[in-house]
Amino acid sequence: MTQDELLSKLASKLPRLEKASAQVKDYLTMRLPSADELVPTAKLLKEDLGFDYLEMISATDWLGAVKPEGYIRNPNPNIFLAEGATPQSIPTATPGFNYHPAFELVWTFASIADRVRFFLRLEIPRDNPRVPTLTGLFKAADWQERELFDLMGILFDGHPNLIKILTPDFTQGHPLRKDYVHIKDKYDE
Repeated sequence: MTQDELLSKLASKLPRLEKASAQVKDYLTMRLPSADELVPTAKLLKEDLGFDYLEMISATDWLGAVKPEGYIRNPNPNIFLAEGATPQSIPTATPGFNYHPAFELVWTFASIADRVRFFLRLEIPRDNPRVPTLTGLFKAADWQERELFDLMGILFDGHPNLIKILTPDFTQGHPLRKDYVHIKDKYDE
């Protein structure tokens, strides 16, 4: 199945999908208008179009530059450099970039038989980051959604076991958010 064939099938079955302005490499990348359409879109991709494998779920925080308070900083992290060596740089915002308070989620679906990948993008607000779970359709969504919950604070409604997967239970906040501030715990110096 070529990208043009896939695009025409998607356009006929899911007319509200639009081609994303930024494509992932040379793969067809579409944008969902709302989170309500995620499950019906994924179901159609799986059952009607043969996308039987969920490869990846990822998210980007478009808030802006990372706050330096989120890092445990060491002025001289390389023990082989002499004292007074160049310290770690503080992240700064890229001038002219369109930062905004949103998360962008990206799902990668694959049709193993057709050897085709498809990327689906969805932007959700940071103040209430919620999307429905895809665990009912794809078993691979389970741990990936838990990872995004743990590290970014995105809630997946209907997930059967939405608990932390990578950070210890005492970790407060979500470490991959741009505004994360580390709160000292028993393991800090």
